[in-house]
Amino acid sequence: MFNPVPVSVCMPIYNGALYIRDAIQSIFNQTVIPQEIIVSDSGSSDGSENIVREEAQRSKLKVIILPAKTPGMVANWNSTIRAASGKYIKFLFQDDLLHSNCLEEMVKVAESDKRIGLVFSPRDLLVEPSVEEDLMTQWLVQHPNLSAAFGNLETNQAGSLLLRSSKLLQGPLNKIGEPTAVLVRTDLFHRVGLFNENMRQLVDMEMWVRLMASSHVGYIPKALSSVRFHAGQATNRHRTEEIDRFERDRLQDTLRTLAIYPLLHWRVKCALRFAQLRRNRFCVKKKLRSLADQSRQPPVSAPEGGPDPLIPPDSLHSVGSHGSAEYVAIGEEFFRYFIDVCELKPDDRVLDVGSGTGRMARPLTRYLKGGSYEGIDIVARSVQWCQRTYASRYPNFRFHFADIYNKVYNPDGKHKASEYRLPFETSSFDFVFLTSVFTHMLPQDMEHYLSEVVRVLKSSNRCLITYFLINPAAWKLINEGASYHSFKYELPGCRTEFADTPEAVVAYNESTVRGLYAKYRLNITEPVLYGTWCKRKDGLSWQDMIIATKPADCV
Repeated sequence: MFNPVPVSVCMPIYNGALYIRDAIQSIFNQTVIPQEIIVSDSGSSDGSENIVREEAQRSKLKVIILPAKTPGMVANWNSTIRAASGKYIKFLFQDDLLHSNCLEEMVKVAESDKRIGLVFSPRDLLVEPSVEEDLMTQWLVQHPNLSAAFGNLETNQAGSLLLRSSKLLQGPLNKIGEPTAVLVRTDLFHRVGLFNENMRQLVDMEMWVRLMASSHVGYIPKALSSVRFHAGQATNRHRTEEIDRFERDRLQDTLRTLAIYPLLHWRVKCALRFAQLRRNRFCVKKKLRSLADQSRQPPVSAPEGGPDPLIPPDSLHSVGSHGSAEYVAIGEEFFRYFIDVCELKPDDRVLDVGSGTGRMARPLTRYLKGGSYEGIDIVARSVQWCQRTYASRYPNFRFHFADIYNKVYNPDGKHKASEYRLPFETSSFDFVFLTSVFTHMLPQDMEHYLSEVVRVLKSSNRCLITYFLINPAAWKLINEGASYHSFKYELPGCRTEFADTPEAVVAYNESTVRGLYAKYRLNITEPVLYGTWCKRKDGLSWQDMIIATKPADCV
């Protein structure tokens, strides 16, 4: 064997008697000698610590068993880190195994560049027969390479490059692996802190994020450890849909810190903004209910000296809001989406297709100082009211009437939506949005409007459009009777709630919509932001939202 390498093998244990002897032996069988083995017992009742002592007596390696019993899984991890004196820390959990060349290979990479603070490799899976049918286990077996989303990894790369991945928040969230698959330079824990003891399921990935932001990352493209899955343990080690909301929030909070957020891909930043909006949505719902209770009282958000002149009379409220309170709340909700997610700038030129009575225009008046707003709608009296109300107060806000036929909203319209050309120059807007428009349009009309959006939108700029999107998840909720809409009538290219007036509520297959975006070269910002209309538990707004960008080479 070679001279000892400066590695503290950290082994937190708790009731691991079944496999712990094999784990210890995998350390003893290394091609290099670790500086020390640190064992911390969290209060085992099955003799785990005695097994460690027996194995230690048979070996000449330095084995330190910490005297204190540390309650709590993650606190036990941290106890081993505090006791470690080696230059590097190599974790080994009691159920797992290190391949014989693990320490030698990982230390070799770590020592090749002093900037490397974390080294990881793939790992083999040891699946016990008792959990072979477990859905999470099956998924892991089918997706053994957790780091695939990072693309082709080098032996050495800046951790910031990995954090820049557009797929950072896509599954699997933990793209590095379990602690058993990782070697960490000890002094990095002094810089970034220990594992978050308030977490359990995503605690390792939250740490890897902090380490990636602070150092280079080494990668070895072959398995150097084996991670075991057995009854009563596999579902606790990995979860996807069942990951506690609290855990996701803590991971996202770490990604939002000043040291990490600037390093992230813009799509990840977008997802974080929407996640924050989802976290706030419970408060928004409470506020909305409160405002709705007050909707028969004088208009909300009224400035001192009188009612808000930008809130229309109740007789004009139509699509998507019922009364002044909800009118204001929904407008303010989308105002935050425009700024926080679509990155709307104060000097942007904005087009609102389906502007109604100015529900979205109202909050924009306090933001578009150097920019302008154009609203267009097919309901004449709504447009007329907006023209009278905004003209003298906000000359950069203009409203237009489009005399387009719609069976519900403009049955006497002169023009077909499928033939109508928006009265604006090509590539003239920085941001275009349509809320509750395509949910009232049939396929031919909707596709033509989408092509017009692409025409008037400037290259490299964004649009936001809301839909009712049918996909397997939504269809399952519909079939279960959970959804607010059934969309039971199928028409060519879409579904509707009412056979006699299909334009009243229209839904599209998500695959159909994605196909149209590809056809007109709109790049969808993933993920699609699904709504709560079908009682989806993690929905953001009411309708589904798609944000997309017109490519730079699309004119």
